[in-house]
Amino acid sequence: RVAKTDVYAQLDGQIEYAIVMPKGKEYEACFIAPVDPVKLYEGLQKIGVQPGAPAGETTPATGGKLKISVEWKDGDQARKEPVESFIWDTETQAAMAPAPWVFTGSKKGFVPDIEDTGLLVQATRNLMGLYPGDGATLVTNPAAPLSGHRYKINKKTLPKEGTPVTILFEAVR
Repeated sequence: RVAKTDVYAQLDGQIEYAIVMPKGKEYEACFIAPVDPVKLYEGLQKIGVQPGAPAGETTPATGGKLKISVEWKDGDQARKEPVESFIWDTETQAAMAPAPWVFTGSKKGFVPDIEDTGLLVQATRNLMGLYPGDGATLVTNPAAPLSGHRYKINKKTLPKEGTPVTILFEAVR
């Protein structure tokens, strides 16, 4: 579903994630998806996309490439847009440029909910990051700086808060 925007005035619409799970950083995301991150991780591999690694200080994020789209109903009309169209790039003053996303696969570490080692996305609940330095997300934006506040919600295109959506992940060959 579409996340609630402008939860905290001091963020001024800034976001760090395109997609989070419930209880992730919902206030800094476009969409909330109640998915099992391990099943998503495995599903991406089943469509032929291999996990890589998050960006380091001097190395870019690696992994298989993905095209991500969002479908929803606008009244009686079915709509489909690339996920980038819902993200405003403050550097270019336009919607984020379409580009393949990177399946980094999330670092491994201790996950309190399972009391064992697992994918850190299970603990953070943040699926798709806009800054490749966040090693806990499954998927990241390959083009952005490691951190910062470059991205905001694109209020012109984002459907109304709470609107049900379907998020499609496609392998880029």
